[in-house]
Amino acid sequence: MKKSLKKILFTILTVFAVFFVVACGNKEDAKINKEEIFQKSVEANSNIKSGNKLVNAKIEVEGEGNVEFTIDTSIIKEPLAMKAIIEQKNENTQMTTYIKDGMVYATTGNNDWQKEALSENDAENFKDSLDSSIEMNEILKDHLDKVTIKEEKGNYIVSIDKDSDFLKEFLNKEVSNIVGQNIDFDPKNAIVEYVIDKETYFIKSSSFSVETKIQDKKLKIMTEVTLSNINSVGEITVPEEALNSNN
Repeated sequence: MKKSLKKILFTILTVFAVFFVVACGNKEDAKINKEEIFQKSVEANSNIKSGNKLVNAKIEVEGEGNVEFTIDTSIIKEPLAMKAIIEQKNENTQMTTYIKDGMVYATTGNNDWQKEALSENDAENFKDSLDSSIEMNEILKDHLDKVTIKEEKGNYIVSIDKDSDFLKEFLNKEVSNIVGQNIDFDPKNAIVEYVIDKETYFIKSSSFSVETKIQDKKLKIMTEVTLSNINSVGEITVPEEALNSNN
């Protein structure tokens, strides 16, 4: 697989993991105030200080097999501290990363740690990675006619109409910005949903599936994300071997 395509695929997985779960197709509850739910969810998620985030992501690439990742992250926003384990299943590779006291420490599992200073911009991106659904909620507030919300087992289940124009525009922009080149992301059969806790208005989980084509390759993309331990993450400790690395 081309390196440039790998970069694009990993970026797409990352973007989808931030925002999106799979729609159940049940009818919407007419009594639900969509705008109020989104507003309360934005307020609640703006106050998240720490949490765990587990991402399972997969892309089926026509003629080239699958790209599969798991990303298991614990984050404390202030002061920023993070532990992340990224595993590419089909290549049996794993990277462990720590962030603390303005430094980044990373290893691929061979005890050869690399460390470098963390830029201010990267620090903000890592903080946002815990839950960037605030931006998505703000967008959905302007397209309520394309959004369905139903109540189920103490949660609000939010889903978006298939192949909505605003969703396509949003995805094209996000993927192109991160990859650094224009990507004509033409989603087909897109199914988007996420789950909001009815009591706390925190985002509990999300997933996304879609079919598309990039660089003449047909793709099927699926992500599932679970958020847990919100505002309850304890201290994150960097291993001594990472702290003492000379690399």
